[in-house]
Amino acid sequence: MKNLLACAALFAILGIVGCNETPADRKADSVRDATQNQADATRDAANESAEQMRDRTGKDVTGSSVDATTERHADQIEKAGERKADQIEAEGERKADAIEDRTP
Repeated sequence: MKNLLACAALFAILGIVGCNETPADRKADSVRDATQNQADATRDAANESAEQMRDRTGKDVTGSSVDATTERHADQIEKAGERKADQIEAEGERKADAIEDRTP
């Protein structure tokens, strides 16, 4: 039992010591947060645009446009927004990783 408590205490101490964020870590996290917000806004804008398009033509019980052409176009808008958001997230992660990699 003493060994278990000693191990738990050691892991707790190592965890606390290892959790000190450097300025570079904070800057990288800031880049990640900003790009995540930008990606979310991109997704939201595309989804809103697609919904407005569906609203103009009317929706069926599933929320899809009653017009097949409009529904396909709305789906394309959503997919394009998702691809753009994914690109934003990937670029933000590359930038954040570069910031962290530059620190000694």
